[in-house]
Amino acid sequence: MGAAAYDLIVIGAGAAGSTAAFDARGRGARVAMVERWKVGGTCLNAGCDPTKALVRAAGVLHEARTAGRFGIIVAEPRADWPAVIARVERVIDTIRGGDGDRNIREAGIDLRKDHARLRSPHEVEVGGDVLRGEAVILAVGVRAFIPDIPGLRETGFITNIEAVTLPALPKSLAIIGGGTIAVEFAQIFARFGVDVTVLGKNPRLLPQEEPELADILRAHLEHEGIRIETGVTLERVSREGDRKRITGHGAAVAIDVVAGEILVAAGRTPNVDDLALETAGVRYDATGIMTDANLHTTAPGVWAIGDCVAGAPRFTSLADHHARVAVHNALGGIPERAGGVAVVPTAVFTDPELGRAGLTEAQARQAGHRVRAETVPMRDLARAVITGETAGGVKLVTDANSGQLLGGSVLAAGGGELLGEIALAVRLGLTCHAIADTLHAYPTFSEGVFWTAWELAKPQTAGHEATRGVAAPRGDVEAMDDGMTG
Repeated sequence: MGAAAYDLIVIGAGAAGSTAAFDARGRGARVAMVERWKVGGTCLNAGCDPTKALVRAAGVLHEARTAGRFGIIVAEPRADWPAVIARVERVIDTIRGGDGDRNIREAGIDLRKDHARLRSPHEVEVGGDVLRGEAVILAVGVRAFIPDIPGLRETGFITNIEAVTLPALPKSLAIIGGGTIAVEFAQIFARFGVDVTVLGKNPRLLPQEEPELADILRAHLEHEGIRIETGVTLERVSREGDRKRITGHGAAVAIDVVAGEILVAAGRTPNVDDLALETAGVRYDATGIMTDANLHTTAPGVWAIGDCVAGAPRFTSLADHHARVAVHNALGGIPERAGGVAVVPTAVFTDPELGRAGLTEAQARQAGHRVRAETVPMRDLARAVITGETAGGVKLVTDANSGQLLGGSVLAAGGGELLGEIALAVRLGLTCHAIADTLHAYPTFSEGVFWTAWELAKPQTAGHEATRGVAAPRGDVEAMDDGMTG
């Protein structure tokens, strides 16, 4: 085989692929990138960024409607939905930096907007051309998983892609799914006045999170008027005039929901179809593309990164990390680097936000640890009382023998912002004393992490009843604020 035209060919221009292409180009490599949809992929165009813009807009509307509890009177706030969507589009454009295609080409990357198919580990067919590269990185991402429910495809539905660009709000919405995407959209649309029903297959809402905090969030969402049904089996979807009906059953109740629209948020599936991966010797299955610890696929010279990697957590921060590791390895970096990381912080961007870094209590026990855990409710913090954001709490999980911090979860206003400290402590193998011995600014939500660590670090001798500080709220918080608003 003669000299390749490119040092690296990247298939996919989402968070992982874009990082890989720019990183490689910054190292002086000759780079081609193939993308059949939009530069930026799902996260920028129909996922992370636009949904958070909608979360913010819905939150502002909710704050205006509930401002009376602060003595602020706002007369009949309303949403201009087209203007909301227009701002979402401006957010996307600003993050992208204008014309994404042009930005990539101006960086010296050969961008091809078409479908890619592998002809060999070093050859990629794109729109009738065959690109040859020393290495190939697969960053093909994932798409919405569509459950096999009779009548669903015939009746019609939307996914996250359509949900962030709806021209008008439906009067009612049924959401199939009970995970992160489902609950974020549920609160967004409910706050914009849509009658929302969530239908989750798992008995628990957000089953990967700490149950006690997920239960608080569920109660909070239900208080805002969202109907949530979990542990349900959906049997049929049909159309009734201009509305759609979903029928099924739960553990002890029949499910019969009629809505103006159906949003499918039942998980994600890798984009491995019609890439001719088998032709190049790349193994994959329904969970994604098989790789080793260094992100090599089963084909020589081919790497896979981001959400399409089998078994990898599907988060943008990890996709970015994968990209840098794979570029280092693909361009001959010595020694090769591993793609795994000890801690991947995650967040559900509801209000309040539910975030986690490291293990839950159940996961720690399953890993064989003798566990000690503590939870401090947000209502015990002065900042929470001041802001009226008293729903939620902080839970830290430690190894009872060593005191090492194994994980932490936060349900709080802006809870995702509190995860960095927990993630760092878990990654470095620190004990709860490291946090408890570090002063935290008062009054802040970060004190929730501090006081939870303090509960774990304080002496356990009989009669030791030290309090959480002179500024901890001692009045009737529930009487002032029911803990469910904000």
